[in-house]
Amino acid sequence: MRESSIVSLNWKWKEVWDNSKTKKFYSIWIIMLKKRGKIGLFGLFTALFTFNLSSAYKEIMIEERGGRPIRVIKVVRDGEHFVVVSPAGLGGATTENLAQKVGGSTAINGAFFCPDDYSNCKIDGKKTTHTISERVFLGDGKSRSSFRGDTSIRAIFSFDKEGNPFFVQKNSGEHDEGLRSNINSDKLDEIYFGIGNFPVLLLEGENVVHAYTKYIDKKMKGSANRNFICSTQDGSTIYMGVIGASTIPNLPDYLKKHLDCRNALSLDAGASTAMVYEGKTLDRSPRRRVMDAIVVLDKFEYQKLTGLSPTSKKTEKIEGYQGYTPTTADLEQLEQLKMLIKQIYNQHGKSKYQRPLIKLIRSMVTPELPLEKKWLYNQLLIYLFTIDSF
Repeated sequence: MRESSIVSLNWKWKEVWDNSKTKKFYSIWIIMLKKRGKIGLFGLFTALFTFNLSSAYKEIMIEERGGRPIRVIKVVRDGEHFVVVSPAGLGGATTENLAQKVGGSTAINGAFFCPDDYSNCKIDGKKTTHTISERVFLGDGKSRSSFRGDTSIRAIFSFDKEGNPFFVQKNSGEHDEGLRSNINSDKLDEIYFGIGNFPVLLLEGENVVHAYTKYIDKKMKGSANRNFICSTQDGSTIYMGVIGASTIPNLPDYLKKHLDCRNALSLDAGASTAMVYEGKTLDRSPRRRVMDAIVVLDKFEYQKLTGLSPTSKKTEKIEGYQGYTPTTADLEQLEQLKMLIKQIYNQHGKSKYQRPLIKLIRSMVTPELPLEKKWLYNQLLIYLFTIDSF
C-alpha cells in the first residue's frame, strides 16, 4: 500500500487534525520518511554511540505479515547467539530480571503462569515454581524444576549444549488418542536448556493442535495475541514472539507459511506477555511476574553461564539490519523523527496516540520496501513500543 493511501486511511483522528500544529508535525513526518536527512555531526555522534554494528545476527521484526501484526525476535544460529531458559523462584520475577539473571538483555516470557488455586501446580501438596509436568532445564544438563517421570500433555522445546533445537515428550501414563506419547524421549538427557508447555503447534512440520482438542478452551479458540517459539525447517533460525489476531487452532499453519517454522510450541500470552529487546522493555506495564523466560545470550555470556565452549559455525555473517548498515543520515533522520513523536506525545498525550502511530508505521512495512526504509520503520516501532530500559 502506498504511503499516501496509508495517510488517508489511518490518520482520520478528528482531534489531531483540528490542531494546526499537529498537522504541521505530521506533514514534516511524511516528508522525512520519504527523504534523507543531511549528514552532520549529530548523525556522526549517533552512529558512534547508539548503534552497534555487530556481525552476529539477531533482530526484532515488527511489521504486518500475512495480514496480521507481528512482534517477533529472530535469532540466527550463527555460533554467536544462543537461546537459554531462565527460571524464577517461588513468587516469580519480571522478564527483565530473568534476562539479567543469566546475563542477557533480550527475552520473552515463557510457560503458563501457575496461580495459587490451581491444584495441578502442586506436587505432594507443596507449591512448585511450575506445574507438575513443566520442566525448565537450567544449563548443566541435569538441574531442572520439579517434575515427575513423564511430561504429561506438555512437550519440552529443547536445546542441546551446542544450541541445537529439538522437541522431547515422554508420557508414562494415559494420553489422548492421537496425542503422541513419545517424542525423542531417548534425548531427555541431551537437553541443556528447555521449557515445557502446551499445545505443541508444529511437530516436524505437521500441525498437531488437533491432538490437544480437549485441552483447548474458549480463550484459546478466540482471536487474540498468541505467543510462541519455533525453529525453522533447517533448524538454523529461532523465532519467538507475538502474533496478533490469531487463534491457537490457526496459529500452526500461519507459522509454517509465514516464518518457515518446522517445530513450534505455544507460550503464555495475555497479561503475562512480556518482551525485552537489547535492554528495552516493550509494551507491558506494569510488569507482571512470570515463572520463566526464554533469553538470548551472546557467545561470551553463554560461555560464562555454562562453562562451555560451543563449536564455531561456518555460517555467513550478516551485518547490520538484514544486511543493511545504516548511514549517519539514516541515524540523524531517526533521531529527528523520535523528537517529532515526543512533540506529539507532549501536546496530545502518549496514551492516546501511541497505538495509532504503531498501527500506521507497522502497516507501512511491506516486503518490497527498500531496506533503508525497513530499518527506519523498525527502529521507530522499537521506540514506540519501548516503555522502559535497563
